[in-house]
Amino acid sequence: MGFWHTGYMEFHEPTGMGEGWTAEPKVPEFPCPDCGLVFATERDQRAHRFDGHSTKRPMLVFRGRECGRTRLMVTTPSVPSDWHTADVASMSLNGRPSTVEAMADYLSDTEFGVQTVTVVNGPLARTFEFDFCLAEDEDLNLVDQALEKLIAGRELSHSTIDNFIMRAGPGQTARRYREGLANYLYGVLAREGNADQAPTDASGAQLYEQRYNRAVDELRAFDRPAAEAICGLVALHYNQFDLAIRKTNSHRVSDVAARLSSMMAGSQFVTSSLLDRTHGGFDKALSDSVTEELINVSAMALDGTERAPLGPVLAGISDLRPADQFKVRLIASEALLAAGDLDGAQRHSEALRNYRDTDAWYSGFRARMQEVAR
Repeated sequence: MGFWHTGYMEFHEPTGMGEGWTAEPKVPEFPCPDCGLVFATERDQRAHRFDGHSTKRPMLVFRGRECGRTRLMVTTPSVPSDWHTADVASMSLNGRPSTVEAMADYLSDTEFGVQTVTVVNGPLARTFEFDFCLAEDEDLNLVDQALEKLIAGRELSHSTIDNFIMRAGPGQTARRYREGLANYLYGVLAREGNADQAPTDASGAQLYEQRYNRAVDELRAFDRPAAEAICGLVALHYNQFDLAIRKTNSHRVSDVAARLSSMMAGSQFVTSSLLDRTHGGFDKALSDSVTEELINVSAMALDGTERAPLGPVLAGISDLRPADQFKVRLIASEALLAAGDLDGAQRHSEALRNYRDTDAWYSGFRARMQEVAR
């Protein structure tokens, strides 16, 4: 983490089946996302969707938003008026026929467990899953206290994470909150403990990122400072700058994300240092060391008065993941241009020329660079 000593230098995850196991080749399938019919070719699926769905798709709406195929976690109490349907001829709740009113009453009284709702309209049927885990404040506070104790120890290892899980264990209704925090902590451990080569799964995907993704899936429904900090940090990790602005209460993270977002849009951005901005207590404590370094570089002054933070990062830029190289080169281009280093500014800006969503920034930057060169 930003200031942690990691006492565990390796992170192991199972990578699948043992040696010698060979899967049977799968026949390609193209299911219709609306009715579930499976087609042998994508062309047949497209033709079916174009011609075969004159019937309106049945919908289930929760708190004003249409429900999708992904299981939805419900962490706060609901009322019957939160649940609506549209274009539904019949429906079932957990496999039994139901009415909209009975379904709404039942779900609004549910506190725990996975509930399944199927809505039907003619040949179209859709099934939705809701994972209810309504946490009590007392249990949420217990998990936060366990996290604060872990942070105060300033060491991250398997044993300290295990201790966190044990201390938070009695808060049973806050199980999903605890699991989300633990997944993120394991992700940080995987990244920090393997600084030279982060472990991957069989597909080459970074295991620490899988942990980060699972953590966000579990934490995004919780209105807690630690959950907001983690969701903001992970959004910044993936260069989802607008999401990072919305998801965190940390001025430090949101201001850096706002600067980078404005730069990409070709808009004016703050050139003075952002390092003195106040920050939430959790974002600095929970960020991994790579993210912490990138936040500090992204927050540096871009008015030509500061270049020192760039040196070490640029020296090892080839070792950074592409999303992090993007942030560094964007900052380096602006900092070097402001300092009068046209060669350096051109080198880093050209490396961004073909990145997605950089057209507005690149055209404006080129014009400013040509003005300085005159």
